[in-house]
Amino acid sequence: MTSSLASLARAAARAVSYVTLALAAAGLAGCGGGGTQFASGGIVGTGDARVLSSGIITATAPGAIVVNGQTVSIAGATVSINGVAASAADLRIGMVVAVDGRVNPDGSAVATSVAYRAEVAGVVDGVDVAASAFTLLGQRVRTDRLTVFEGGTLASMLGQRVEVSGLRAGPTDVFATWIQVSAEPPPAVVPIEVVGTVAALDATVKRFSVGSQLVDYASLAATAVPAGFANGSKVRVSGTVPVAGGIVTATAIALVAPPLPGQNAQRVELDGFVTDFAGLASFRVNDQPVDARSATFENGSAASLGNGARVEVEGRLDNGVVIASKVEFEHAATVDLDGNVQSVNVPGATFVVGGETIAVVATTQFEDRTASPDPSFALAKLAVGDRVAVKARAGPTGWIALRVERLALDAPPPGNATVKVEGVISAFASVADFTVAGQRVNASGASFENGRAADLAVGVRVEIEGSLSGGVLVAAKVDVSVPDPSEGAQSVKVSGPIGAFVSKASFLVAGQPVDASFATFENGTASDLANGRTVEATGTVSGGVLRATRVTFASLGGGTQLQVEGPIESFASPASFRVSGQLINATGAKYKNGTVADLAVGREVEVKGALTGGVLMATHVEFKDAPEAEEIEVKGTVSSFVSVSNFVVAGRKVDASSAEFDDGDASGLANGTSVEVKGMLVGTTLKATKVKFR
Repeated sequence: MTSSLASLARAAARAVSYVTLALAAAGLAGCGGGGTQFASGGIVGTGDARVLSSGIITATAPGAIVVNGQTVSIAGATVSINGVAASAADLRIGMVVAVDGRVNPDGSAVATSVAYRAEVAGVVDGVDVAASAFTLLGQRVRTDRLTVFEGGTLASMLGQRVEVSGLRAGPTDVFATWIQVSAEPPPAVVPIEVVGTVAALDATVKRFSVGSQLVDYASLAATAVPAGFANGSKVRVSGTVPVAGGIVTATAIALVAPPLPGQNAQRVELDGFVTDFAGLASFRVNDQPVDARSATFENGSAASLGNGARVEVEGRLDNGVVIASKVEFEHAATVDLDGNVQSVNVPGATFVVGGETIAVVATTQFEDRTASPDPSFALAKLAVGDRVAVKARAGPTGWIALRVERLALDAPPPGNATVKVEGVISAFASVADFTVAGQRVNASGASFENGRAADLAVGVRVEIEGSLSGGVLVAAKVDVSVPDPSEGAQSVKVSGPIGAFVSKASFLVAGQPVDASFATFENGTASDLANGRTVEATGTVSGGVLRATRVTFASLGGGTQLQVEGPIESFASPASFRVSGQLINATGAKYKNGTVADLAVGREVEVKGALTGGVLMATHVEFKDAPEAEEIEVKGTVSSFVSVSNFVVAGRKVDASSAEFDDGDASGLANGTSVEVKGMLVGTTLKATKVKFR
């Protein structure tokens, strides 16, 4: 579900601590001893073995950190911050770090080194509160409710100097996990650091671009330019830029190396986004090469891999490549609960809010937001009656806390714990019994928006708000995305590659369980059912299972007409993206409810075209989630200026051809001009109604 960051921005003075249950319960000062207990997912040693990990620090305690769910002693480790020797006290929750260490025979993990390096540091030149994002140095930085802010807020950081740690999801796309906002006004010339891919290299004048940021390296000696530096190289640039923006003067350029040091290790863990995807045998996570041909997959399949997918990878390091044994997709459903703690079970690692039992794991984050915050707040310090806001995900046996915030007791009374769930209905028995994102829902007493109770059916996207009772979400409000009436409320159709095939009575299509025992088959027979075959199954849902009446195979031959529906799972370009596991080329397609520029991971689309060589050559692409026009505001400097109807502010494409101008006119628009833009968001373009020069 989506959440606004603006109401959750944190000040630096606020105490933040995300201490794990294992550390808090045991009262450990370090983790080097054999008594250390590992939470679910931790390493169990079978002998002294090297372990490498790249991921987010989610918990700290004296002498220890938690990365990728594992508690690691850092009491004797060397620590570096942005290439400079530092102390363990300089590490912060939310930083992405690379850990090199070992697993002892007793199962305890000990780091020999911990390295942190910022992904980008500079002055913010654009803020888009509606998208919980901002821009600087040609990079668009996304945030969410788990992003840790120190020293400022998203809404107020325009023109401020920031340092960002995060996970790179694309050449100019950073998902921030930790942001430090400087309290001091930026100097006239600002030190910067940025990671990106070299483009538009001109070796004669010694300039190149990283994203939309121009870099001049003429002042560097030839020996300071790394060997292999060329278009397409991934580099880390250090330098300076005028506070008002402009060309970066490079003081150092280094090729980006994989985060895991060395060539070999018995145990490796990575957390990040897939980039540079060329197939199962070749992609990167956190710039680390990965080969997943022998991996097992959780919460998805091999077909779901692609640029932009968020994954956790486990395996071994062999000649600098991670040979994955497991790839887990991170897209579990989440809920928000707001209520008073009814009971706490420290030994059992659980607490209860609104009658719901919430489990705490190694990666659970804790923050005390009361008037006198406790810097060591953790489960052991949670008390009955405490007011908490909890973000949780659905686990195999119940809710698992991602984040727990203790609020002031004089905060507005929560009433029943409020829960919001957003997703597609996966099983439907009646308005009083259906499932969304793994959560059973009773909407018999709910009010409906943008639809009616009669519109509820498998495949319909809904946003539900209510309270939990005995594990069932009792809905107070249901916001409905009504399906195409031509599909019929009782008839359900799913398309995509077959997964988890057991028999014709038990397999998955687009995550939907299917029973085709009594189906008729087109373009094939029941014996053709197998994992990876792309099918369209039509029928009715009973007990969460699609009882197929017809199954149509997408022929493996060229020229077969095919239609797929669902969210874009991975996106490299209009010529290469995936929906329901199907690779698509939409460069020649006609678009409805959007344009080719609107293609992005997560957008719900229906794609039609011919299947040629395993690729769906799209003739039509329809955006099924095209939102109604939404009024938003962005602030920042103009970039990528083409005309009054085509320029960018804070990463948003803007059309100001019909706008009213304050303190100037359209002729004043140019790259580097500071503006505030208000208007309606139509697709991905902000149709400006007002532009104010700043």
